Amino acid sequence: MSREVLCVDDDEVARYLLERALELAGFSVTTAGGAHEGLALLKQRRFQLVISDYNMPDGTGTWMLKQATAAGLLRDTEVLIFTGSPDVKDAADLKIIAKERGTDHIVAQVLKLLGPEPGQPPHRVSPPSAPQERATARIELVLYTAGPSPASLRALRQMKGLLARYDSTQVDFQVVDLAQGRPASAEEDHILLTPTLVQHRPLPRTWVVGDLEDTSLIEDLLEHSGVERRE
Repeated sequence: MSREVLCVDDDEVARYLLERALELAGFSVTTAGGAHEGLALLKQRRFQLVISDYNMPDGTGTWMLKQATAAGLLRDTEVLIFTGSPDVKDAADLKIIAKERGTDHIVAQVLKLLGPEPGQPPHRVSPPSAPQERATARIELVLYTAGPSPASLRALRQMKGLLARYDSTQVDFQVVDLAQGRPASAEEDHILLTPTLVQHRPLPRTWVVGDLEDTSLIEDLLEHSGVERRE
């Protein structure tokens, strides 16, 4: 079976960050925004791993996995539940990961479970902001958001759609959710409004404020930095 992963989470920002981190670790990732959408995808195709949030508006991750198991959809498929809830029901024999440990920890557990990409030596995956990715990236971008606000979600969707058209290995793209706390980087970048996209590298530092409905300036930044478009 190919190294395909289904990631199910109703939190769009968390879903995107996990998708990107898993792709950097060598996996092909399909995402779903809820339990019913995830179940529908499982009826269509097979995955090596299903990793799901526990508590979602349209049903729990454990409900989705029970339905899929009963229908014989998870043969030879590993499953993980990640959650911020201390009260996880119907999770017997399931592997549980604490959501607050962060994306890096989740991906490390995936690699521990599935192993590295065939032909590659075991290694520890690093998050998108790790030094080894920065060493090859031609541009470093940070998007500051404010939780699930409509403007922040629009900005994230715009960036996801735009970056899909470029070589992702040449872009160090990070998302900092200020609803989870205000790191020192937000002070250094003088962030007063969200969403704000900051180009850290190459200099000069550039700020783009707003929901990024018009991505022409960002495209100019990518092109000027030498980021190659996908074929």
